Amino acid sequence: MRIKRREIGLAVTLSVLVAALAVYSNVKKADHYRGNLSCLETLSADSKDYFGADVRQPTKLISEMIEGELDKGSFERVVNRIEVLTEENMGYVKSLRMIFNDGAWSGSMVCELPPENVTSFTFGVRAVIEANGTVTYINISIEEVGELQQSQENLHSTINLNLKEVIPENGTPEIPTQIASVLPILTTSLLLIAQGLIIGVPLCFASLAVVMLVDRGIIPLWKNMLKRSK
Repeated sequence: MRIKRREIGLAVTLSVLVAALAVYSNVKKADHYRGNLSCLETLSADSKDYFGADVRQPTKLISEMIEGELDKGSFERVVNRIEVLTEENMGYVKSLRMIFNDGAWSGSMVCELPPENVTSFTFGVRAVIEANGTVTYINISIEEVGELQQSQENLHSTINLNLKEVIPENGTPEIPTQIASVLPILTTSLLLIAQGLIIGVPLCFASLAVVMLVDRGIIPLWKNMLKRSK
């Protein structure tokens, strides 16, 4: 059975329309979710204004210890990214200590953040470390601070980070820094291509089947029924 070019073109067009409709639906759901989230944030801010800024309620402070082992040559990149994450979460780097010994960097950071931003900051730091090495240890402690104990400084949660580069053992090939920085992008691109093939190829065949069914089955049958009615 020969497939016409017109049928192939219609099948591709139908596949693109279906894919575009799916993407549009997902975007609309995401916008709806963001709208609900912004409403919740507005209500939260209004409730704070209602009680007044001078009224201090008991709050819970979070202290964390995060340790990670980094690939050689990635220490500076990880530290810079954590500094950006700290600023994005309305915090600041209280102290930074770096040591270079035996061809590798190690060091510690102390970051101060508002308690409400600690969760997003922790997940962001973990993702940065995992992209350049391994998270080896996380310790989280929560302390409730009463009204009399509150001050401007202890209203921030403290995040301690200990990071060190790990030198590969002898005989283990080391991946150059340039290649290591490109690997996440390459992996993501290959994953997107694989997902496109997994979804796109069956969708094209299904669309071609629909087009052929309409073109060779439904339309001729409809024309025959019109001729008989005349």
